[in-house]
Amino acid sequence: MSRLLVDAPAGSAEIYLHGAHLCSWRPRGGEEVLFVSRLSDFAPGVPIRGGVPLCTPWFANAPDGDRHPSHGWARTVLWELRSVEATADGGVRALFCVSSGAISALYEVGIGEELTLDLSVRNTGPQATAVEAALHTYLAVGDITAVSIDGLDGVGYWDKVTGATRVQDGALGFRGPTDRVYDLGASQAVSRPIVVTDPARGRRISVVGTQAPSAVVWNPWSQGARAADDMADDEWPTFVCVETARVREHAVTLAAGESMALGARFAVESL
Repeated sequence: MSRLLVDAPAGSAEIYLHGAHLCSWRPRGGEEVLFVSRLSDFAPGVPIRGGVPLCTPWFANAPDGDRHPSHGWARTVLWELRSVEATADGGVRALFCVSSGAISALYEVGIGEELTLDLSVRNTGPQATAVEAALHTYLAVGDITAVSIDGLDGVGYWDKVTGATRVQDGALGFRGPTDRVYDLGASQAVSRPIVVTDPARGRRISVVGTQAPSAVVWNPWSQGARAADDMADDEWPTFVCVETARVREHAVTLAAGESMALGARFAVESL
């Protein structure tokens, strides 16, 4: 499958044209930041398990629950690599585009000591349409049971495991299957940092969303991993998904010609 390999002074990356799927990012001198399952299918029409899947023009099965495939079509179609250029800080910026039906999208990936992802989705059809989007980022960790996530204290969330609506109290730890959609608030152009502390790897990863009123945190635990054909049974302790998103009540209805934007910035520091 066609891919773009980046090896720049500030960082390296691997991006497949299939889904414009970022499968690797290493800041210069650092370790791999993203998780990809060793059982993932790399085949046309099949999602890649791990990295950063692009979930759009809907998330899951959409707010009304009847859209297929799950998480939209963008992650399983071939994107076009429009441009690649070096940046002044020793990194690389790559631009991808795709169009299907009444939806077109531009996706810019900035590779360097930090990772920047910027997605723009436009309605090119004559009728208004509802759009959701999520950067479904799989972060590699050493031991999920030792991981803690800060930056969500006091934020309300929908717990998809239990169906309950709750408010986060303190740091988030992991003791079982976790699938939570946090409501950060529509008024925030730049969201508060969400910080993943990973003692086993001795590092801290910060995630800052832009135009991202939602955040999703997910780990399937052992039972979820066993149910997934493209994930090994022993891989669930080695990742956590922290997703920058605009989903559910924050879906956007785009009139003809209108667009929406969503972005994220990732940085890594040693403990």
